[in-house]
Amino acid sequence: MPELIFVAAVLVYAVAAAQDLRQRRISNLLCVAILILGLARWIMPMQLDAGAWALGTGAAVFVVGTIFFHLGWLGGGDVKLLAASVVLLGVSGTPDFLVLMSILGGVLALVVLMHDRLRRLVKAARQGDAAAAEDGSAQRKIQLPYGVAIAIAAPVILFLQHQRA
Repeated sequence: MPELIFVAAVLVYAVAAAQDLRQRRISNLLCVAILILGLARWIMPMQLDAGAWALGTGAAVFVVGTIFFHLGWLGGGDVKLLAASVVLLGVSGTPDFLVLMSILGGVLALVVLMHDRLRRLVKAARQGDAAAAEDGSAQRKIQLPYGVAIAIAAPVILFLQHQRA
């Protein structure tokens, strides 16, 4: 059963990452699917105590994530996927997940910023206007598809947890 949950989770995360890259949104259905997989991970082997702790930790992450959403630091879909992922990974996997997700998010931010800068430079070169490359760069808010970092980190930690078991 753990292998089935892992494969299903990887597929859901792949769809979530692709959706976030294309549309800068993550479907509620995908977040619910991860949550259900997380609950199944704890209910099927009757690890109800671990499941309750995972659910509580996921709720705490959701509350903090909601604050981050209101501050404009995370998108709503990112918050929901993050909380559902914590339920899937459980209390023991959460610290490693958050660290790996943060590192991947930093790398993702650098890639997105470099891509944006390169795009503006190419546009300016085509227009023959060097000033156009800098035009509005300080005021423009770049949306980061943070669901990609979540969608990579969670299966990695889930795989490592399975290998340790």
